Amino acid sequence: MKKIFAALMALALLVSFASCKNDNSSDITEHTTTYEETVKSDDSAETSEALTANGTLPEATTNADTSSAETTSVSTTVDPSEWTKEEIIEFYKTAAKKTHPKAKSTQVMVLEELIINDGDGALGFFIKILEPAIASVIEKNALDFDGITGGFDNLTVDDAQSINAYKSGNHTVIEMTMKPQTDPIHADAQSGTVGHAISVLGDIGKVLAEFPQFDVDVENADIAVHYINPTVKVKINQNGIIEKGTWKYTCDPEIRNLDISGIMINKADAKINYIITVGGGF
Repeated sequence: MKKIFAALMALALLVSFASCKNDNSSDITEHTTTYEETVKSDDSAETSEALTANGTLPEATTNADTSSAETTSVSTTVDPSEWTKEEIIEFYKTAAKKTHPKAKSTQVMVLEELIINDGDGALGFFIKILEPAIASVIEKNALDFDGITGGFDNLTVDDAQSINAYKSGNHTVIEMTMKPQTDPIHADAQSGTVGHAISVLGDIGKVLAEFPQFDVDVENADIAVHYINPTVKVKINQNGIIEKGTWKYTCDPEIRNLDISGIMINKADAKINYIITVGGGF
């Protein structure tokens, strides 16, 4: 029974690596207004920051409180494909800040791979038997949260491998591929090249604290979490609101020499696709 619990703990740990809940939630107040109502609203603050009728780019704010924020002038070029990378980033950040308070986001996970102790021994065999059921549970474990993911306030051009913007009807589309990121055991969920655009796991110790029934020796383990293939694609309307969007990456944790209640996990690897959508995704 002890080994079964240890195996389940290992699974819970791996799943937790992909359960990167958006830490912006601590800054979000309760809202009863739906996302659709937000998009349709004629709020004067949104109107003042919105694109003009001929589609010119507004000044991008660097703080959500526009009454006291310093502003950064950006190009008034109508065609987003002609914007510089810096202008695209500022436009995205402004849209994320405006959308953040009332956006409804959905997080889903898809398990691609799970290997414990190279699949050998009783523990590895046990994991192989359960893997289809685990994958099904993970995929169905959707999580809804308020707000736009990531520490976008700190997003910079240097975080991205590629940045593009273009017009699609009356909307502006922004596509970004972020630079991959690797975090140690203790990290910040909204820091790094990926964390600035898409929230990552953060401090693993806090995740393990959710399982007090297990004695887990994290400090003496070798744990690295890789965030690969991170991409952002959003569709922004004329009011500067993110109407649809998809933020995703593959979470690839590597665990070595993890002692769980006296049971040693010599090697554990997983690949979990992590996807966040707004407005059904884009």
